[in-house]
Amino acid sequence: MASLTPTPKQQFFDANGNPLVAGKVYTYAGGTTTPIASYTDQTGATANTNPIILDSRGMANIWLQPTIAYKFLITDSTDVTQYTTDNILVPVDNLSFGSPPPIGDVAPNTGAFTTLSATQDVTFSGFGYVQMPVGATTDRPGTPAEGMFRYNSTLDVFEGFSNSQWGQVGGAAGATGGGNDEVFIENDQTVTISYTIPATKNAMTTGPITLGAGFVGTGSIAATTLTIDTATSGAVAVGSIVAGVNVTAGTVITALVTGTGGIGTYTVDISQSASVDAITAAVIVTVSSGSRWVVL
Repeated sequence: MASLTPTPKQQFFDANGNPLVAGKVYTYAGGTTTPIASYTDQTGATANTNPIILDSRGMANIWLQPTIAYKFLITDSTDVTQYTTDNILVPVDNLSFGSPPPIGDVAPNTGAFTTLSATQDVTFSGFGYVQMPVGATTDRPGTPAEGMFRYNSTLDVFEGFSNSQWGQVGGAAGATGGGNDEVFIENDQTVTISYTIPATKNAMTTGPITLGAGFVGTGSIAATTLTIDTATSGAVAVGSIVAGVNVTAGTVITALVTGTGGIGTYTVDISQSASVDAITAAVIVTVSSGSRWVVL
């Protein structure tokens, strides 16, 4: 299949349709007044002057970076503006994919992305910072995935999603104190979500310890999908044992689907059909066989 040839050499005209002899082409980054280079040929080795001075036929060789938006300001030889064209982009070709310049390679060296996906390794250098997304507990993603990381402004902690649930990242296991002291290991006094101490682990806690009231809400179960419609208090998590009218005894939540502790859907281990209203999930600490939990 053949394709239509692109314009091999750029030509510009004045308002009367005459070649813009000795006219000027100023090249800027799209949407800005920041000058950026164009080039004399496909290699990109030699930059044009900026402005580009058009020849006796109003023509010039203008080659552009394949992944950058340009703005052209066209003037006559005395700098009287003829017109401006913004956000000029080179059509996608093999160069666009073969060796795109890194972000920040050409001024303006900043960029904003709604979604940015990288494959394999990402390395940050310098002495600045990386700012994580900040949001309340209610702003957690509706469908979380393993490895997600964010700052929870409700709990004032960094948190990550692992093993089908959100958990604090860092801080909890370290010692704290006044100034630079690292003396005190602190723990909460109320267990609010069910937890299982693995068979290969032991645990120690300073008491008194109180088991929270657990989850109270409404919903239903269809096959292995639990749908929570309202959440009055507490939260559920993977491992929570769900109870309610017509709910099979011992039904356990095995995975989060769209819910993250409250309203949403979850996977349970026992297939059933339960058109229920009130749903509860008591807070239970399970000590696996061979493990120990010591409360001081």
